[in-house]
Amino acid sequence: MIKYKLQCKNLHHFESWFRTSDDYEKLNREKMLSCEICGSKSISKSLMSPSVSSKEKKRIKKPLETTPTKAQKLIKELRKEVEKNCEYVGDNFEKEARAIYFGDSPERSIYGKTTVKEAKSLYEDGIPVTPLPWDDRKTN
Repeated sequence: MIKYKLQCKNLHHFESWFRTSDDYEKLNREKMLSCEICGSKSISKSLMSPSVSSKEKKRIKKPLETTPTKAQKLIKELRKEVEKNCEYVGDNFEKEARAIYFGDSPERSIYGKTTVKEAKSLYEDGIPVTPLPWDDRKTN
């Protein structure tokens, strides 16, 4: 199988696979190829870089070990402080934040998980929330 980069007369670029180079030539001569963008039947090969494989086994590289940046260290320290001084409420963050704000639950500092939509709703209702800079938050 051969993969060719192709181009139509309108300069749209796309790729296609062919069994042999002769198959490409035959299909193109018979106008059986068309641009997947505009449908033009005037197709030519585009400039391609060759795919070269080596017989030599490639060595698996170990990932580079990096030292934490100053920002990463500060975020780690912040997380330790939050976890030490605040109550984790998990997925119940929105419900618990509302309960604290309206006096239905004891006042305290909490952290947990919430969606962006729930966080916006809290903010719009005047309930103070702050996103935390680590990556275990929900995304919807």
